[in-house]
Amino acid sequence: MAQLDNHSGSTVGGGRRERKAEQTRRRILEAAQKQMALGGPESITIQVVTEGADIGQGTFYNYFKSRDELVDAVIVDVVENLGRRLDAMTRGMSDAAEIYSFSLRHLMHTAVSDPVWGWFMVRLGIAQDGLLDALGPRASRDIQIGIDSGRFDIDDVKLASAMTFGSLLAVMHEYLDTDRKEDPSSAYAESLLRMVGISPAEAKEIAHRPLPILPELSPSEMI
Repeated sequence: MAQLDNHSGSTVGGGRRERKAEQTRRRILEAAQKQMALGGPESITIQVVTEGADIGQGTFYNYFKSRDELVDAVIVDVVENLGRRLDAMTRGMSDAAEIYSFSLRHLMHTAVSDPVWGWFMVRLGIAQDGLLDALGPRASRDIQIGIDSGRFDIDDVKLASAMTFGSLLAVMHEYLDTDRKEDPSSAYAESLLRMVGISPAEAKEIAHRPLPILPELSPSEMI
């Protein structure tokens, strides 16, 4: 029988088991992410991941039913954590146009700084629920903030959000599929700012402001 923690009323044994299970799951995800960064999603195998996480294959199947389920979990993990970092960066900012622009530029810059992940997002596209679940609501939220504050002039938030995400993937693909060397992040943000009603001159100025550093998440903030 697990020992009762007199302070919290929870079982110490149960809490330790849950923490150990979460640590093991995190090791599996991290091993998969590292392998994906080296060789892309096609290089991920259960054997490679279990060796990287230092676990047996039987343990792997306690957490994931298949390789495909693991890949889906990696997508959700990476994109959601990126979304949380964007939330942390823009927290306290008051200008909706600046929030929208900085977020768009960082999203686009992921393809420039890490082409493997850029291609991964392009190939998955809007068919991957994890991408839409993490990024779609955030884009809609930022656009709605702009409408409510009077900064944006647009009628359909859902359509604008879909256009934001669709153009993100399209520009990523165009950048990665050519020999272009110029980072398209600012030009992309400038175009989207104009889409939501910001004047051309102001959109250009906002999209070329110094980009804040994307903060790292603490272990407790990561999913």
